Amino acid sequence: MKCKQLFLMPFFVLLGLLAHGQISGTVTSQDDGMPLPGVTVLVSGTSQGTATDFDGNYILENVSGDATLVFSYIGYKTQEVQVNNRSVIDVALAGDAAQLDEIVVTGYSRERKVDVTGAITVVDLAPVEGQSLSSGNAMQALQGRVPGLFVEKSGDPTGLNSRILIRGVTTLGNNDPLYVIDGVPTKRQEVFASLNPDAIESIQILKDASASSLYGSRAANGVIVVTTKSGTKGERVSVSINSNLSVQSEKKQRYDMMNSVQRGEALWRASVNDGADPAGGYGEIYSFDWNGDFNNPVLNNVTLQPFVGGDTNVPVGNTDWQDELYETGYVFNNEVTVSANSEKSSLLINLGYLKNTGMLKNTGYDRYTAKINASTNLFNDKLKFGVNTQFSTSNETLVAADVGGAPTTGLAITLAPTIPVYDSNGNFAGPLGSGYSDRNNPLLMQHLNRWDNATKNNFFGSVFAELQLLENLTFRSTLGIDFSDYKKKNIEPRVFNGFITRANNRLIYDTNKLSSLVFSNILNYNVDFGEHKFGLLLGTEAVREDFDTLFAQADDFAVEEESYFVLGAATGARTSNGTSTQYSLLSQFGKFNYSYADKYLASFTLRRDGSSRFGKNNRYGIFPAATVGWKITNEDFFPESNIISDLKLRAGYGEVGNQEIGNIARFGLYESRYGANQAQLTGGFFEIYYNVGTAYDINGNNTGNLPSGFVSTQAENPDLKWETTKEWNLGIDFSLFNNQLSGSFDYFTRKTSDILTTPPIPSVLGEGQQRVLNGASTSTKGWELALSYSKSYENDFSFTVSTNFGAFKDEITYLPADVLAGFPGTADNSILGHSLFSIFGYKTDGLFQSQTEVDTHPTGGVQTSNARPGGVKFIDLNNDGVIDGDDRDFIGTTVPDLEYGIRIDLNYKNFDFSMFGSGVAGRIGTDPYIFWNNFVQGRDNAGPGVLNAWTPTNTNTDIPSLSLVNNIGGDNDYIYRNNSYFKLRTMQLGYSFPEDLISKWAGMTGLRIYCQGENLFWFTPKGYIGSDPERIDVNRIPVPTTLSVGLNINF
Repeated sequence: MKCKQLFLMPFFVLLGLLAHGQISGTVTSQDDGMPLPGVTVLVSGTSQGTATDFDGNYILENVSGDATLVFSYIGYKTQEVQVNNRSVIDVALAGDAAQLDEIVVTGYSRERKVDVTGAITVVDLAPVEGQSLSSGNAMQALQGRVPGLFVEKSGDPTGLNSRILIRGVTTLGNNDPLYVIDGVPTKRQEVFASLNPDAIESIQILKDASASSLYGSRAANGVIVVTTKSGTKGERVSVSINSNLSVQSEKKQRYDMMNSVQRGEALWRASVNDGADPAGGYGEIYSFDWNGDFNNPVLNNVTLQPFVGGDTNVPVGNTDWQDELYETGYVFNNEVTVSANSEKSSLLINLGYLKNTGMLKNTGYDRYTAKINASTNLFNDKLKFGVNTQFSTSNETLVAADVGGAPTTGLAITLAPTIPVYDSNGNFAGPLGSGYSDRNNPLLMQHLNRWDNATKNNFFGSVFAELQLLENLTFRSTLGIDFSDYKKKNIEPRVFNGFITRANNRLIYDTNKLSSLVFSNILNYNVDFGEHKFGLLLGTEAVREDFDTLFAQADDFAVEEESYFVLGAATGARTSNGTSTQYSLLSQFGKFNYSYADKYLASFTLRRDGSSRFGKNNRYGIFPAATVGWKITNEDFFPESNIISDLKLRAGYGEVGNQEIGNIARFGLYESRYGANQAQLTGGFFEIYYNVGTAYDINGNNTGNLPSGFVSTQAENPDLKWETTKEWNLGIDFSLFNNQLSGSFDYFTRKTSDILTTPPIPSVLGEGQQRVLNGASTSTKGWELALSYSKSYENDFSFTVSTNFGAFKDEITYLPADVLAGFPGTADNSILGHSLFSIFGYKTDGLFQSQTEVDTHPTGGVQTSNARPGGVKFIDLNNDGVIDGDDRDFIGTTVPDLEYGIRIDLNYKNFDFSMFGSGVAGRIGTDPYIFWNNFVQGRDNAGPGVLNAWTPTNTNTDIPSLSLVNNIGGDNDYIYRNNSYFKLRTMQLGYSFPEDLISKWAGMTGLRIYCQGENLFWFTPKGYIGSDPERIDVNRIPVPTTLSVGLNINF
């Protein structure tokens, strides 16, 4: 018996060794079979674990034969595998689409959204692509889709936006966000705008200070992180083609203006109300047949004089200038993407061409773009090397101005209709005689503008190397570049247009170059000890930015041909000027992440920035942040429920800075002047009489036009320091009903101190007193809510409804005394405690209905010129019996109380339909149409509303009695009105051809066609009479209504 035991002992020892032996294997992707590096492999219920290497391989020692291994990786479903006494276990992880959408790329690292504790929004890119193709700018497509992100559009052919805010305002100056594209930061919106949609992998909006604090001094206004694609999965080559044709029209945004005869009727009524003979001011344009009784005027007829200014070559017109200046615009946008991938390398090439013919005649925009992303693994996959490059070149011709500087877009509304487009000889007609404004024919100015253009060449990209030093420890070094070369050519030919002339011609060149180098080095270490997960990131970053400008101007060219307008051909005066500035930023930063049992989360960030923009006494700033999170549904005590699927609480605090003050704000500056007058420095007519020559003569003289010397233009401030924003954020993420309903809610408070300001210069202080100072403070608080509900049915029908809401309130809490006067308000009723976007003005109470009402109402100030029956009645707020500046108050803000959006997606078999709308509520703003529809402008056209103006027999109207001299200004609630709105932004219908059908067509893997409409219709409140509430500046091209058809092909 003992012999048998001795004989069997080695066998049992061997079994024991096998039961606690070594296990190895390879983890790959189920989608394409490629190995997955960095997969976490844990022995369930223990702290034992490891991570796969670059080839997806792993090794575990001393694992029990009955143990269970847990494989987890970002973007893939967690998989549990029983060992069952095996020594080799290979695993293929299945992709988790929901989890992939929730990967957050912060620029320096990647994290799962479920582990993020800051306020970060991951943008759904699917509905963005079509809208991006029609405008050429992905940012425009984000309008209304992200809570807390405010995007104000423009109709310029370039597609650039006029204002972008994340969670409102933090400073009194530049509130533009920071863009981080493939890890390289930039403040230039156009870099992001030039990305083709098919090249974008993901977009994240970092909204609170705790999320963006890793970017320190540049993150006060939020961060938009963009990651571009790197190539296809699997060892194959793929080709994607996107093509879009859009038709643009501004007809729905036009203002209804009077024709020639209607304008004559309005001018007659206004002149008579003012007690003036209408023939005295407008007899060269109209013949007025009326009874001549100013007390009881009766107009029989108005007829047009046959010629403008009596010139028989210029027959009178009835011109719709908007119709003459605008035409249908077309946008052609095409892009091709070629992707390739092998076991070791990946490559993506994206090429695009955008052409916008422009709706305003003789405007347009052309842009070529190219993007190349490539990477390869070297030295047994220990080293990864890659490049991300982006190039764009564009040529744009935008809105022209007339000789007096008035933009043609405004003249299309205001110019008198009696001026024809052409005279009888086919030349451009212009104003002649009395009764016209000194403005040129806008179509002529746009025609002359055809030689003007601005070209932009942008290069943006990075070279990186990532080295695996040890298991779980990587080092990444990146050199990024942001380069821009801008050249604007403005040719001003001679103009002889009616009585508005320009006798000399001129060539103006305005150029600038920006180059920014970013060098960053980052160590990243991640390790798991059982249920404890640690992540540590340490990095340094150095930035150098150079900005050079050159301005050159030359007069008098003998030949007016485009090719002849070169600086050397001028025979008249030539001037030039230029600047060259530079700044540097040196940073050190770190981030520590911790989680326990996938329940408790914490993150700590610290960044130290040193900037050459600040004085030597305050050059460095430190920006800390801390966040915590609690996944309540992972607690053992939380009951399993079909109602609450996930629930996470978040809280965070962070500090960020702002250094957007220019490169030379801290320096004392001097400028050499040689008997200059103000017109030479700033332009203008009367400025020629103001001598601003130097006050310091080298020869000691102190009178007259001084021959030489220097002027102090800015005082030094060695104590200039950072603006600092401190923010608290409380949030909750949740999923309900088996993840069919998901959402998040955030509440934040933000305070900014030491805001950089430039006080106005009191004349008594003389020259050299301009100085950039710290001093102002602001506070902001708000909330954001996002909800999404999805449902799928067995008959291949599914739908998703997504909504978002956002609101914030900002207020200025402190301003230095010498700065306060530059803001709206009075000494007793200052802007302190009010929004930066506040409107300060008078309140009104309808129209006077009788002379008795006028006589009993307080007068003075703005009321004096409107104290007449039918005039606007101003409210005496302080009840002192006088209408004056003390009766003004804050009447609202131009930023909304609430922003919201809603999107509906429907899918049935191969068809897809989506519609998206967004709006704002609680906002006031200028309704520009009121200036023309409710008032007569003596030398400009007006809207037909003035024909319904108040008269003794027409009192049921809100349009004041007409006057040419007694009209109100813009600082009152008659002009500023509620311009809230809801717009149907986009509506799209698409069809994807079946794969089994298209696979027979040249090996296609995907084919989709779609049609789309944008800016289709909108709703506005009662009292808003303008065409489009987003058209708040008539001197800009309106946001168009766009119809598109598109095609997407994949091979």
